[in-house]
Amino acid sequence: MIRFLVNPAAGRGAAHARFTDLRILASQAGAGFVVSRDTADLAAQARRAAEDGVERLLVVGGDGTAHHAAQGLAGTPCALAMVPLGTGNDLAATLGVPRDLAAAVRYSLTAPVRRIDLIRVGEAVCIGYAGVGFDSEVARAVQEMRRVPQPLVYPWAVISTLIRFQPPRMQVVHDGGVWEGRAMFANACNLPRLGGGMRLAPEARIDDGLLDLVIVKAIPRRTLLAVFPKVYAGKHVGHPAIEMIRTRKVCFTVDREMWIYGGGEPVRLTAGGEAVAADVVPGGLAVVSSGESSPAGGRASG
Repeated sequence: MIRFLVNPAAGRGAAHARFTDLRILASQAGAGFVVSRDTADLAAQARRAAEDGVERLLVVGGDGTAHHAAQGLAGTPCALAMVPLGTGNDLAATLGVPRDLAAAVRYSLTAPVRRIDLIRVGEAVCIGYAGVGFDSEVARAVQEMRRVPQPLVYPWAVISTLIRFQPPRMQVVHDGGVWEGRAMFANACNLPRLGGGMRLAPEARIDDGLLDLVIVKAIPRRTLLAVFPKVYAGKHVGHPAIEMIRTRKVCFTVDREMWIYGGGEPVRLTAGGEAVAADVVPGGLAVVSSGESSPAGGRASG
């Protein structure tokens, strides 16, 4: 059984603009067609699909849409198949999904199903990353920007956030020890890319049972702006202000109230001094992916 789950708000209305095309593609595939009302409904409809025995749920949207759908699909055999019409489509890109709409649907119907890891933060699960600091503030800025053209939204959010951002003092506990100090951000990554193509953790794998923890120490604004463009090619690795650690669990403590973000969505508002854990859930989600274009599966999990 196949079903489409469409987030009409995804991609600043991109999914809504392709509504007729999506209806036709669903009809040609003999698939059910559901349109979500809001983020809570996305999770509820995904959970219902799993309960109904749907084998492949074609989720139309971006990383935020996938995040909410994963809340209902985690731990079930129903496979999430991405149809990328979002602002950021990092999960779809990692899974090798074509950008063309019709090609993405064909891929979703025919590519094999595999299981990938999730990150658990409290009661929520995240697909690509969980982190706090500058990057979570950028993610919040992206959600608030409505009039910036889509290709420019992430760079513009970085610049506007940087103007007012003050690095918090953090304690980050991982499998190998503790890091403490002022940091731009700390991010536990499960995908090699986030934020619309930034290769923050270029060696991250989605199915190795590990998280790639990226800690960026407090640096001057001009230094961050100089390093930032290199992130899109993964060329920031090795910078003296950046630490990269592989771990199965991370515990964040920040000196002020800040949002922890995952998959571009707010996951947990942490009070100053409160420790929040993020740990990997091996094989927590079924997805549709050939694996041919994905960096997953190439690293041992020891």
